[in-house]
Amino acid sequence: MNAAADAEAARSGIVRAEPLVAAEYYRADIDGLRGIAVLAVLGFHAFPDQFPGGYVGVDVFFVVSGFLISTIILRQLRRSTFTIADFYARRIRRIFPALIVVLSATLSFGSLALLADELQQLGKHIASAAVFVSNFTLWRESGYFDTESEFKPLLHLWSLGIEEQFYLVWPVLLLLLWSRRRSIVVVIALLTLLSFVISVTVGPYKQIATFYFPVSRFWELGLGCLIAVLKEPTLRPERALRWIDATGSKARLARFSSVAHSVLPLLGIALVCVAVFLFDRDTPFPGWAALVPTIGAMCIVGASSGSWWQKRVLASSGLVLIGLISYPLYLWHWPMLSFAAILEAGTPDVVTRVIAVAVSLPLAWLTYKFFERPIRAQRSRRVTVALFASLALIGTAGLALYALRGFPDRFDLDVRTLRPESRMNAFCVDRFPDDAPFNYCKSTSPGQPVAVFLGDSRAHGIYEGVVDVLGSDSPMLLLGRGACPALLGARLYYTGHEECGEVWETFVRYVEETRPRVVIVAGAGSSLLNPEVAEMTDPRFDSREEALEYGLRELLTTLQKTSSVIYVRQLPQFISSPSCFLRKIKLPGNNCQPSVPRSTMEAKLAAYNRIVDRLQAEMPQLKVVDSMAALCESSVCSQRLKSGEITYSDRYHLSPVGGRYFARTSGLASMIAAEVSR
Repeated sequence: MNAAADAEAARSGIVRAEPLVAAEYYRADIDGLRGIAVLAVLGFHAFPDQFPGGYVGVDVFFVVSGFLISTIILRQLRRSTFTIADFYARRIRRIFPALIVVLSATLSFGSLALLADELQQLGKHIASAAVFVSNFTLWRESGYFDTESEFKPLLHLWSLGIEEQFYLVWPVLLLLLWSRRRSIVVVIALLTLLSFVISVTVGPYKQIATFYFPVSRFWELGLGCLIAVLKEPTLRPERALRWIDATGSKARLARFSSVAHSVLPLLGIALVCVAVFLFDRDTPFPGWAALVPTIGAMCIVGASSGSWWQKRVLASSGLVLIGLISYPLYLWHWPMLSFAAILEAGTPDVVTRVIAVAVSLPLAWLTYKFFERPIRAQRSRRVTVALFASLALIGTAGLALYALRGFPDRFDLDVRTLRPESRMNAFCVDRFPDDAPFNYCKSTSPGQPVAVFLGDSRAHGIYEGVVDVLGSDSPMLLLGRGACPALLGARLYYTGHEECGEVWETFVRYVEETRPRVVIVAGAGSSLLNPEVAEMTDPRFDSREEALEYGLRELLTTLQKTSSVIYVRQLPQFISSPSCFLRKIKLPGNNCQPSVPRSTMEAKLAAYNRIVDRLQAEMPQLKVVDSMAALCESSVCSQRLKSGEITYSDRYHLSPVGGRYFARTSGLASMIAAEVSR
């Protein structure tokens, strides 16, 4: 390797320990493309309004990764130097150092800043990241009960999981195909096409699964692999080359190729920028839309590196530097932003986000200079084993955090009692088929219930509080479905929860079959009047207020045909959860607000309460419980009692303490006891 090649390899972080491959496959423009990709992701995470489609940077990374890794494998296969063991040793030296540093830092800071539930989830995510299955873990977590994405410091490692799962099968496949070189292009093209077909056909029905499932994302890496195969000299179709020579088309093809290689990088940059600035959260993704950034990346990696755009733009020193540290920068930026959101109890202000991104840059450079690059230069088996053992140790620590529930004994009793009770038990679940449309199902006994609680997730804490106060002598049962407020016969629902009408029909049928003495209906309702979070697809009504009133009237009237009915008005809801003011570390100017003026709460619920007032006047048999009177003082609503006990587990739901307090102070427990004893 000559001096110029040494310098270029050093610039890319490639060292002389890999002399046969490194210098000749290094392209500064690809590092520049990496820089664009990681800046797009940072822009989307920190400033989504300015970079609404920046998430496509991950898809660009997939194409680049597929191209580079296939290029390396194919050239080693050509020289008969490729071994599976050497490949994985290289991957360990490439991926593990920065990952170990970031996981260790995240674990250390999380142990100081997070409460038990949060730390337990972080432990699970660390364990998943250590074995590169974060995408599967996040897929299983997705749904109503999932933590908001900005409060998951390791959310971004789903993409690393997909890459590493791809690398488990790809080198073996190339090794097997190498002996049948004539079919290698066709096989890779067909596999890539199959993955893409799965993505676009399954995506509209299972978008979250398609997003995280490796098979539906492999086609993006496959596009890069396909470019690498087509650029490999020994795999070029001989018949086509002979035909070109025979027809005298070589000169014309060379001129066309020269023009194409000049135009392709500009087209590629344009396509990536179109996706970054014109896509947004509402763009169905992945699928057809993912072709825009991935084809853009293909245009760049597929062209030769001699065009003006590649030399002056993509290979500019600034972009190349960002590209060189793109991997540790990707690892660092999201924990910084996520912890800022956690400590501020919501999306941080612009200044805080700028600081988080700014701090990520030197952390990434230091990680690259002192960990990633020096360790990649080591070829010792001991280094590889040490890296593997270190990541395994961190994964074990994460697993211990998860198994031990985040060590809740570190906290005071009021913090430990925030954890809600389980959502289901066998007494209830055994009564229903496996596909029953609810996610809360509890009963105090296997017998026929005399009191049935129906509602959304807020009904859970109310049920637990009543059971704690009254005991379990009288059979009581809870059926609930998160994000499905009490309505019957009106198509008004939170966006993405069209199934709620069917859910409440199921609840009503159960009451009609069992005929309990009393039915308690609880949950939200006021948010259904907000067009930003709720949809109305019922042409019979001119307004959401009209639809809500009709649906609630229909439900309560139907239930009263078989049982006495108690309706619990919507619980007060807060701006931040108690975890915000309970954690030891907070950001200055945070959004922690454990209390809200009662007048503010009343104003937010005014339209909803007017509807309930009218229904109460229409139905003299209906008993209505005033949640605000039970949980708020004359001038303020607070998540903490004067005694110091905390009544909420998060912004919306009662804690076990709050459930017991509400059952007593609202008179709900006494009302149920009176109905049951009649």
